[in-house]
Amino acid sequence: MIDVRDLSIRINDKQITDHVDFNIPRGKIITLVGESGSGKSMTISAMLGMLTTDINVSGKVIYEGRNLLDVSDKDMKSVRKKDIFTIFQDASNSFNPSVKLGRQMYAYSGGRIGDTTDVFNVKMLPVLDKLGLSWDITEQYPFQLSGGMLQRCMIACAFYVEPELLIADEPTSALDMVLQKQFIQLLIQLNEERGTTILLVTHDLDIVAEAAHEMVVMQQGRVVETGTVETVFSQPRHAYTKRLLESRF
Repeated sequence: MIDVRDLSIRINDKQITDHVDFNIPRGKIITLVGESGSGKSMTISAMLGMLTTDINVSGKVIYEGRNLLDVSDKDMKSVRKKDIFTIFQDASNSFNPSVKLGRQMYAYSGGRIGDTTDVFNVKMLPVLDKLGLSWDITEQYPFQLSGGMLQRCMIACAFYVEPELLIADEPTSALDMVLQKQFIQLLIQLNEERGTTILLVTHDLDIVAEAAHEMVVMQQGRVVETGTVETVFSQPRHAYTKRLLESRF
């Protein structure tokens, strides 16, 4: 689905990522794994065209035959709007605290794909019900809901949109263990029921083991290992991967 090839990111004299290569196969859950500062989030930002112009980015991000690093801002915004849905680390930062959730969720879902508010009201109701959310939340403000509830609101928007690719960047870091498990189960559900391809950025190997089909391991801005979760967990090749796996126990 997406091929990341030779992706390098430099800020002034600092090399953030160095010749990063990995593939995101269609219909799979892929995890990008590594410690803080390994370049995971910067890689995602580069793929989405969200880095500022003073940051030097080279390489290729091939999606449907096009290098997303070379497309215009208008075309990149169209890709992000139609094909890619992103959930960031803290959902509370994705919502305006002074605007009711219904209006914001419409903007993230129905409005994003051209549905009217009437269509949104009809289509979103069963989605919320499926996720254990009542319609009442649409009349609430973000500060009235917990972090877990807000993450479920973002997942509801993803279910509504049915994007080609869902990118979730450390989405469980602000959640307790119970909410983490619920959230990961929703990602798995989205993948299995809708066939949504998912790129999950995490440092939690238990989440990788539970949810992912394949994994990409990053260390200090480089990809040091890739493969199916089963293969990497049972036969890690790189010393860093081995240390990560040993740290689980």
